[in-house]
Amino acid sequence: MAAALARLWGRLGWRGLALLTTGVSWISYGASLTIQPRYGTVRGISVLLDLMCMAAWGWLWITAGAISLAYALVRPGRDLLGVAAAMGPPLLWSLAYALGAMAGTSPTAWGAIAPWASHALLIAIVAYLTRPRLIVPRVVGDGAQ
Repeated sequence: MAAALARLWGRLGWRGLALLTTGVSWISYGASLTIQPRYGTVRGISVLLDLMCMAAWGWLWITAGAISLAYALVRPGRDLLGVAAAMGPPLLWSLAYALGAMAGTSPTAWGAIAPWASHALLIAIVAYLTRPRLIVPRVVGDGAQ
């Protein structure tokens, strides 16, 4: 059992764990938006509701979560679509709340901007810190003087 967990962790790592937990979170959040959206969320992102209904936005979150999950076990450097799927929805929500606050559709929308943006930033930090290192051989001399 310990060997299997070690192999799984060797394949997953911190980057994969971030994509895995984000994927599960986005699927859960998207399902809640699709089934029973909260009133504050509807008011806060009202600028997006002219583009699609709330159920469609919920499916966007679910799809992004599924993509994040699918890329959790992919090697770093080949998982950029998963990283983008993990970062996209919270950045979009942060922008929607910012626009909602500026438009005055929700007096408390400003309070949701930083929390959503911070999740995307944390994913970017994990992706940066766990990126594959390029090993370039150092050329000492090419023989020409």
